[in-house]
Amino acid sequence: MKASIHTYRKLLFLLLLSFSVSFSACAKEKKTTSNLTSSIEKVDLFQLSKDFYEALKQGNSAKKYIDQLATISKETLEKQLSNDTKKKAFWLNIYNTYVQYLLKKNPDLYDDRSSFFKDERFTIAGEEMSLDDVEHGMIRDSRVKLSYGHVKDPFASKFEKKFRVSEVDWRIHFALNCGAKSCPPVAFYKVETLDAQLEKSSQAYLKREVKFNKKENKVYVPRLMDWFRADFDGKDGVIKILKSYKILPKSADPEVEFLDYNWELALDNYSS
Repeated sequence: MKASIHTYRKLLFLLLLSFSVSFSACAKEKKTTSNLTSSIEKVDLFQLSKDFYEALKQGNSAKKYIDQLATISKETLEKQLSNDTKKKAFWLNIYNTYVQYLLKKNPDLYDDRSSFFKDERFTIAGEEMSLDDVEHGMIRDSRVKLSYGHVKDPFASKFEKKFRVSEVDWRIHFALNCGAKSCPPVAFYKVETLDAQLEKSSQAYLKREVKFNKKENKVYVPRLMDWFRADFDGKDGVIKILKSYKILPKSADPEVEFLDYNWELALDNYSS
């Protein structure tokens, strides 16, 4: 009986000791996480993304910015990406800068463009991401890539749902640079001037690329407007956009033809 009581007391002591150690470990872990979050929240996401962009543009090392973006907390993203304008600007800059970084580091990645865009190649706030995740998930409100913009992905991750835009803005297609010659130039997009910048980049790109043949009554437009036709509201939407930028006369009703896309690699295509 004494042996049983002794054994019982020993087990009780070990149980209490185990509980105490576990509690201390949890408290310590919680404290560490709290301190980490507090420290990270002092980082300005938009300044960080600008530093990353400028490092690539100037040909400097971007490692410290890549490391910061990878380890920044989700709480910081939630706090600073508080509306569509901020989300759009942040993810546009992340996409454009990472395209430049990846292709400058290894231009051969472009030999298999499908893999280049769909494979996870960088980390944001602990989440491994692909360029497709950023473009079609974050910037295009989880649109399925090959659906012409008609289908929204029902299996989007919690992270994507939390930090994606809530509405598709067709102008982003004239701001995203995928590394090809047919892409618009790379620029840094600011929250304060995002709308004006997107207007400027869209108008400049379309005025440069669109060809209107009055005699044939045909307008030749970038292939982008076919690949993402739902984003532009179809061919009628394309005509409306071109008229709004005075690329087409108000009375025109031309047939729309799509130009071939030039996929030749063209790095360092920065706007002035």
